[in-house]
Amino acid sequence: MWILLKPRIRYAAIIAVLALTGCTGTRDTSCKCPKPVAYDEPTLKEISQALRALPSDNVLHRAMEDYENERGDLRFCP
Repeated sequence: MWILLKPRIRYAAIIAVLALTGCTGTRDTSCKCPKPVAYDEPTLKEISQALRALPSDNVLHRAMEDYENERGDLRFCP
């Protein structure tokens, strides 16, 4: 059916459909916060030991610090 329509009419129809379906006032705009993974004590201990075994200049130390900060920020997410 779309092939049979003239290009201008086809584009107008697509825009109309997008406007009617994508711009409704009933969309949920509330925050969708992810839930952090809960690690048990043995796993946390293993992670800590693995990090201590790395050289102090290893990039994973910085990445884990960033990850820890993000997990901390999630506590304030509604």
